[in-house]
Amino acid sequence: MRRARTTSIRLVLGAVALATIATACSIQAPDIKLVGEGGQPGGTVALPTSGPVGKASSFGGGTFGGGNVGGASGKNFASDTSCVGKSTDVGVSANEIKLGTTFAISGPVSNISGPIAKGVQSYFNKINAQGGLFGRKIKLVYYDDGWDAQKGKSKIKTLVESDKVFVLTTVPSSNGLDAAKSYLESRKIPVFGTSGLIETQFKSPMQWPIGTSSRSIARIGVHDIVNRLKVKNAAIIWLDLLAGAEARDAFKKEAQKIGLPVVADRRVSLSDNDYGPIWADIKNQARANGVADGIPDFVSLAIDPTSGIKALQAAQNLGFKPKLGWGGGAPLFLKLMLDNTGGFAAQTNLLASTSYLPPLPAFESIPAVQDYEQTVHTYYPDADLLNPYLEGGYAGAALTVEVLKRSGSCLTRARTIEVANSIANYSAAGLTQPLTYNTFGVGGSHYGNLYIIGVQAKTGGGSTGHWEAITDVGAKGWTKDASPGE
Repeated sequence: MRRARTTSIRLVLGAVALATIATACSIQAPDIKLVGEGGQPGGTVALPTSGPVGKASSFGGGTFGGGNVGGASGKNFASDTSCVGKSTDVGVSANEIKLGTTFAISGPVSNISGPIAKGVQSYFNKINAQGGLFGRKIKLVYYDDGWDAQKGKSKIKTLVESDKVFVLTTVPSSNGLDAAKSYLESRKIPVFGTSGLIETQFKSPMQWPIGTSSRSIARIGVHDIVNRLKVKNAAIIWLDLLAGAEARDAFKKEAQKIGLPVVADRRVSLSDNDYGPIWADIKNQARANGVADGIPDFVSLAIDPTSGIKALQAAQNLGFKPKLGWGGGAPLFLKLMLDNTGGFAAQTNLLASTSYLPPLPAFESIPAVQDYEQTVHTYYPDADLLNPYLEGGYAGAALTVEVLKRSGSCLTRARTIEVANSIANYSAAGLTQPLTYNTFGVGGSHYGNLYIIGVQAKTGGGSTGHWEAITDVGAKGWTKDASPGE
């Protein structure tokens, strides 16, 4: 790789503007400079039709970067070229496939959702630069819904009814996607490559997530902290949004199942700026549940990165530190978590996770990871490659392209649904464990991804520390949820 080990996990934060919002602990969303028609976020993304791209590469016996993986199976009409040069369905012309999505470029969790656009566009740019699909270039129409459920639903309806897109891709703004679930199902509009943040995405016949569910991540986490850290009791702080509530529910149920006492349980909101009283409440609850000093062994943080920074900054000011560590899922796996806590995260064993092979030293020799890095940095040199949501956008776009390619030149929505429901053992851009979606109608779900890779904040490699993969758990760092959907 082009970077030495000491700098391989250094993320460029030039695209992330840090500012004070209400308190000194808050952060401003990254400016990813997506400007649509009329100078406002939302519009048609101009995707290049030529230019440098990463090369397809092989890993595990299959070919990645081109969309296939060794052992992948399912219906495949790619050899049918009879409709080349023809219009075949809404949003599919002789030379264009129009896709739609919404991003939360603004709003309370834009530091998660906003950068996803770079991953999505990078993969589509790459495909267009290679000539597109059956002579058709991909055109992406998007809107910023600010993570607002009703605005998101409205924008999705606009994409379908006014912009007349063929299918939806990724739609990382999960609140709007959840609000539009019944609408999409009634219109039979598929959404390929969603984030998997909330449970409804796995239970909808019109959504194909590539990310591991918040419930699965929480269940895996319970076993990890008990088996690896020897945790004897735990607390949980959870955000009062769907993903946070689902993670809290799964964490507590799994802990009860294996006999791990949860000695404190605290709900928080995006509007909470002072975490001093929250930590005091955690300590009081822990004392009441038999922890003499009020300090739990581990604190699960089912919260967004802005809240995570507030929580760690307040804990540092108060001298609060769990005995064995703290952490949660993908929202914490960001460089800004390290930089905005002045090294405290790295000093106190902050844990996080990702559903995708991260560009960390343990995985940078894998060609699929190299291809991801090269492709995204070709179009966005300042992109934070370690951001798991950006990487998820890239992989989600790869799944979308795979479905379109397997559907052949005679593209119809019905055919893409048929193809997607048949996919088995496919790795999205080579960055995921093999995904299988052919359980819908049998198991009644689209639990494609059941795996995570754990990561840990470590000191060294910079004044605020660095992230390292936890590779002593599971095969090559992957850990599987044994009971998805519970």
